[in-house]
Amino acid sequence: MTMQRGFVNAIGGGLVVLMLAALPGGCRSNQQVLMGAPSVSVVGNTDPAFAVGVAPTVAPPLRVGTVLSFQLSSSESGFACLYLINASGEVTRLAENLPLAAGAQTPYPVPGDGIQIRASAPAGVDRLVLLVTRQPFVGFTNTQGAVATSPLMLASTAEAFLVSLNRATGALPPRSWAVAESRVEVVE
Repeated sequence: MTMQRGFVNAIGGGLVVLMLAALPGGCRSNQQVLMGAPSVSVVGNTDPAFAVGVAPTVAPPLRVGTVLSFQLSSSESGFACLYLINASGEVTRLAENLPLAAGAQTPYPVPGDGIQIRASAPAGVDRLVLLVTRQPFVGFTNTQGAVATSPLMLASTAEAFLVSLNRATGALPPRSWAVAESRVEVVE
């Protein structure tokens, strides 16, 4: 993942997030097994009250350099938290508590935010994890449940992040959340 704010910081491979403006501050699945080292899976809600999905707007595999975005969806209104686990095992928060309208396709990046996502080397499989909750989620990067739409690298391994995510969703009331995952293959 590379982020840019007037310059490029190389911090791994996979999808590249280009911040074209200054930073301020579908596959549906209940459970997916990680490719690679981590042995932790995203645990789905065993009794979800609604369905959610995340899908790239360009069909994988993606060639390095391809610009893409994602469509987020939920059958009920809620708050979207979108995380990227790149092929190197690094975790980036793409968004937390992004409002979703029932039945609508919501784009990410949010139009006008000045964020561009581009496939980058090295080749591999990146994972997108979408958590949708009925109430704002006290996420991994803000303790107030505020809306965040700028990418932020998390100081966590994929396995530690997934353990924390599973713990956080396990503490939520049943039927108040749903999760989906999508994989994006990047090729040279």
